[in-house]
Amino acid sequence: MKIIIEPAKQLSVVYEKDIVIVGGGPGGLVAALASGRNGADTLLIEKYGFLGGMATAGLMTCFNGFRNQRPPNKLQTVKGIPQEIVMKLARLGGTTLDVPYEQEPRNLIEGDLPYAVGFDPEILKYVALKMLKEAGVGLMLHTYAVDSIVENNVIKGVIVENKSGRQAVLAKIIVDATGDGDMVAAAGAPFVKAEKTGGRMMGMSLMYRLANVHPEKITRSQGIVIKNTIVKWGAGISGRDGVDFEDLTQAEIEAREKTMAIVEDLKKKELGFEDSYLLETATNIGVRETRRFIGEYMVTEEDALKGARFDDVVAISSNPVPSYYGKRFFFDHEGFDVPYRSLVPKKIDNLLLAGRCVSAHQVPFQSLRSMAPLMAISQAAGTAAALCAKNNVTPRKLDVSKLQQILIKQNAELRQKI
Repeated sequence: MKIIIEPAKQLSVVYEKDIVIVGGGPGGLVAALASGRNGADTLLIEKYGFLGGMATAGLMTCFNGFRNQRPPNKLQTVKGIPQEIVMKLARLGGTTLDVPYEQEPRNLIEGDLPYAVGFDPEILKYVALKMLKEAGVGLMLHTYAVDSIVENNVIKGVIVENKSGRQAVLAKIIVDATGDGDMVAAAGAPFVKAEKTGGRMMGMSLMYRLANVHPEKITRSQGIVIKNTIVKWGAGISGRDGVDFEDLTQAEIEAREKTMAIVEDLKKKELGFEDSYLLETATNIGVRETRRFIGEYMVTEEDALKGARFDDVVAISSNPVPSYYGKRFFFDHEGFDVPYRSLVPKKIDNLLLAGRCVSAHQVPFQSLRSMAPLMAISQAAGTAAALCAKNNVTPRKLDVSKLQQILIKQNAELRQKI
């Protein structure tokens, strides 16, 4: 392979902040809200011109995992900012319970959330911007974070590229909410990946939305229904790595070709779809699994199966394991704890993990990567970042009891009173 030596450049430092959150998906959105609300000067960097990530650009328009899908499911394990977002969506007519999951009915209007809540992605885009503005969070949209600035194993900031060129952004604490952990990997923190062959690594799929359907004829298992539209899972793609550009390119091509065929088949064969047409496909294919970072603690398969409790709990995941050795596995307990230590990567200081790239083995990862627990984890990450900046401590040395106190005051569910 040929190489080119890129000349050194002097980069303008466009921002110096307390906290920089990289990635504006559900995790980054919640982390930024938590950081801003806790008094930190916060900046959120996002590659699209809108927020929501896989929930909007990816058309994954269903928040899963607010509680167990099956009994025992008395405890709503995810509350706090994620619940607040759902309630704001509901008040604007932007939610639906017509989702493809079996679940017991709950009174959403009173804040008693079921396992899964569907939503309108356009309303989420609006709600996300409004909430961030109210929290005083700064935004860099249409901006890619492309590298980490690291000195002596301490992250100092990130390098970004946008229409204004290549720039630097500095911060006391960086929170990586990219899903793939791009900034953490660039900083040199250790990670693991499942093999992409043999069915180990979770596959990708392309979401799409059909209009002019007849909801009264469609069974609940068919997709996420809002008015006369339905969001469905398109072609599943396996054996591809979401952090390999060639694999991603081929996955997009294959998924889009297959999805068109699926849509035509639906119109011919499925009741309620005879007059439908393809309204939109996701901006990009949905990537479920890539890097999982090695933190101060890695949540294990045993932790997930037995419902482990930790003194440094900052979130709970009760979401089923979607592919536990080939089957959907439902817990016989009300979730396992996600400890703060799993948000702190090895080797690099002043860096926190948010979203699905936290430190976990594959079984617990498959559970906590769903959007509701993912957002709960991210609320903890954003709050922790703000506390670190305020008290001038590294994430590794943060007093977790103070973090837990704040999370509980902000309506997070930790199953303990402090």
